[in-house]
Amino acid sequence: MKIEALSDKDIKSLKILELIRKKGIISRTEISKMTGINIVSISNYMKHYIEKKLVIEKGFDVSTGGRRQELVELNKDENHVVGVDIGKDRIRAVLTDIGLDVLEKVDRDRKSKDIKGAIAEAAIIIDEMRKRPDSKVRAVGLGVWTGDRAAADDDAESKFSAETFEGDSASCAAFAERSLNKSVPPGDTLYIYSDIGCGIIVREDGSMLSGEDSNYLKPWNESFGVVRLARDDVARGVGTSIVELAGGEMEKIDEDVIIEAARRNDEVGLSIMRSVGMILGLRIAYLVNLFGPSSVVIGGGIEKAGDMILAPIKKTIKKLSLRDMADTVVVLPAALGAEAVSMGAASLAAREVFLEA
Repeated sequence: MKIEALSDKDIKSLKILELIRKKGIISRTEISKMTGINIVSISNYMKHYIEKKLVIEKGFDVSTGGRRQELVELNKDENHVVGVDIGKDRIRAVLTDIGLDVLEKVDRDRKSKDIKGAIAEAAIIIDEMRKRPDSKVRAVGLGVWTGDRAAADDDAESKFSAETFEGDSASCAAFAERSLNKSVPPGDTLYIYSDIGCGIIVREDGSMLSGEDSNYLKPWNESFGVVRLARDDVARGVGTSIVELAGGEMEKIDEDVIIEAARRNDEVGLSIMRSVGMILGLRIAYLVNLFGPSSVVIGGGIEKAGDMILAPIKKTIKKLSLRDMADTVVVLPAALGAEAVSMGAASLAAREVFLEA
């Protein structure tokens, strides 16, 4: 799924969708005032959405004098989407209504190594969700781990028996953080997928810019991830508690182990946090100067280290960004954790249902 440039009509549709989703029940007049779209256009949009059963009328507002305002809300009962995250080792799926309220979550080990088999596993989960008596699945969003992206199955839509919108896991996570992370301020957001340095811009109007659109946002050729750095140090015989925390097994060294070692003041763990923080800060400062986002969200797992990773990132951005940018850009950790990709995929599916209406 490549998010194309949005038309003026699309941008207005998404403004309306987001406002109704966040407000719940709202009048046409309020929608017009808060979006800046004239009331005649809002009435036309609402008429169309009601015909498509995406929006329902919900009685009248309390009168404060004059004509009582008719209220509308999303038709959550008849419009559901599924977001699927096919990761390296796990498959996560979430069933939500069109307002992105979660109805069901599934988290399972990924048994198949090839993407075709993994998509078949995901199809079973989706079928199980459809068997819920209240399930009304309109579309599926699919986020695919980067290592599988090039070989992703072209006929996932037929396997899922629903219109399917496919994207890489980083793009889905970025969209989820921009849409659902309440700490993200208004304006354009730069999302950094920490393990591979991949940058994604999610604009305030809902459009997206990734490495497919700009070479500046492409991931680096080689992952500088903390796991690789830790395993390299262990292989060289550097003394560290990381080995003990991993039970003496190299393959059990993961981000959580390394972060825990750093919390215990292990010098190797702390050194890795500082090193990765400075490298990410350098990358981010460059992108902040280039694109001027209002916020930067650090995701991909490393954000669990908190200030151990955020402090060197912020310090480097402050030092290398243009003064106006450095003083205004907000740097914050991702908030959705392991559910970011599946929720982002669901968000994108809900958005496309609305746009296609």
